[in-house]
Amino acid sequence: MAKTRIVLHAGHGKTGTSAIQSALAISTDALLKNGIRYPIDPNERQRAARFEITSGNWKHNPTTSLSQQCLQLAASNSAGHTIVLSSESLFWHLTDFANQKDQWNDAVEVQVILAVRELEEMLSSEYQQRVKRHGESKPFEQFLRRRNFISSHHKKAAEVLERLSQQQIPVTLINYSRHKKTISERVFDAIECGELYPHDQMGNLVINRSLSQKELQMLMMINALYYDQFPWISARLSDALAKNLPNTETQRSRISPQSLEKLYQKNDEYLQIINSHLNPEEPLTVARTLEQDRKTKTPAKRLQNIRQEEEQSIRMISQTLLEALRNDPTQRLSNETIDTLIKTSQVEDTPAHVEVELLEIAKINRPQGQRLGQLLERAQMKKRQC
Repeated sequence: MAKTRIVLHAGHGKTGTSAIQSALAISTDALLKNGIRYPIDPNERQRAARFEITSGNWKHNPTTSLSQQCLQLAASNSAGHTIVLSSESLFWHLTDFANQKDQWNDAVEVQVILAVRELEEMLSSEYQQRVKRHGESKPFEQFLRRRNFISSHHKKAAEVLERLSQQQIPVTLINYSRHKKTISERVFDAIECGELYPHDQMGNLVINRSLSQKELQMLMMINALYYDQFPWISARLSDALAKNLPNTETQRSRISPQSLEKLYQKNDEYLQIINSHLNPEEPLTVARTLEQDRKTKTPAKRLQNIRQEEEQSIRMISQTLLEALRNDPTQRLSNETIDTLIKTSQVEDTPAHVEVELLEIAKINRPQGQRLGQLLERAQMKKRQC
């Protein structure tokens, strides 16, 4: 009996998986006509095809191992299709799956597709996800210290790659940082269906982008002020930014030279292992190449674009925040929070537009405040003069 070919696209996280899964969902019918099955719930498929953030077509089942699931798929594959499974969660189950090769090897031919990302970039993106979704308000370096400067994704990727290699399980390994704009197409090529990639629908679409420095700073401040009372606020704002300003350039989170050096030293072993499996012309940055990697200068034109994008982001955050609070008048801020807003607005180096936005939010929640009204009028006048 012929083996069933199963392709496991295992992410890992923050390597374009949402876009890849949207492309797979859009192409499900075309793939099937060409002998490739992407089994997915119809509702999940519709959501992914609308470019909503989804988790792919594989879900962890605590009572059924990945090995058992693959065997079940192979047993029901009477048409002899190639079967594609995609989920970031697969990444964390690959070591056990490789260790159980003797259970599935007679029935299944497996190919793993895995993307990895530059260390600093990956941790910055992971940190930003906590700001966007979980109310994080502490600086990036505190986030790193809580993890002892270890990247769990790079540590696990090194382990997975070594084990897959030992078990002679084929892996297509992609440096996502080198191929961000074409990652979905490269996955389709790895599945051997590059001609089916939905170029027209995907275009240059960006799904669930990271934040710029200015956006990150503002969301951290808003989380510190509002998250306890409005736990939805950071997700609402970050979703509005991603949807309305999808092409805003993102930047690495700020980190001191000392912490940066420590970060690369702590993870050097894992990076070296990953690089031994990567295309030698596209390695990840390691400790000895770090200085060379960070020597690039920012052109003046790019700095101008960043400033323009910052202005757009500030307007979007202000508009979304005001609309959210106006639409929920029962959820008024506490007096302590309003006082903090006013105090923050009066800090000496607060930009004029930020001062106005903070005071406008305070005014919504304390409409009768005469002194607050005077501060707002003065701030608006100062903003007009800028």
